[in-house]
Amino acid sequence: MKNFLRILGHIEELTVGGLLLLLAVGTTIQVMTRYFLGMTFDWFDEGSRYLLVFVTFAGAGMAVKYGAHFSMEAVTQYAPPRIAAALRTLAGLLSAAVMLVIAWYGWEQTTLLARYGMTTASQGMPMWVAYLPIPVFGVSIALRFLGRALGQARIMFGQTAEERD
Repeated sequence: MKNFLRILGHIEELTVGGLLLLLAVGTTIQVMTRYFLGMTFDWFDEGSRYLLVFVTFAGAGMAVKYGAHFSMEAVTQYAPPRIAAALRTLAGLLSAAVMLVIAWYGWEQTTLLARYGMTTASQGMPMWVAYLPIPVFGVSIALRFLGRALGQARIMFGQTAEERD
């Protein structure tokens, strides 16, 4: 299972990095054609917006995975280890709850768009596809926060790494 998750993590990182590179190159080309040739590609502007949503939510999940997300550590830095772990556990649980709420409302919006059969303006892609990263990555981020909270709860109750394995 650990091997599968490691491979999945590499695929996630390569996908996000590749899409960011694609967005940067495509946006550069779009700007150059707009200013030097006087032409634009409406489909690219629309597609880049939806890719940016995908990359943002996938990147947020990676930030949680590596602990690189925004956090306030002024209190936990000076608190005793068990209290700091308790505060981090609480923060992880609250963050997971918020992400589950976001995922739920994202799912409601996605199913509503699918039910109405809305499509994007220039590409004709179903709008639910463009909104699908919100609930999918919302759940993924919530699970990662729950995992971090569980790790902090183990520290809070004094369980060592050897006892877990």
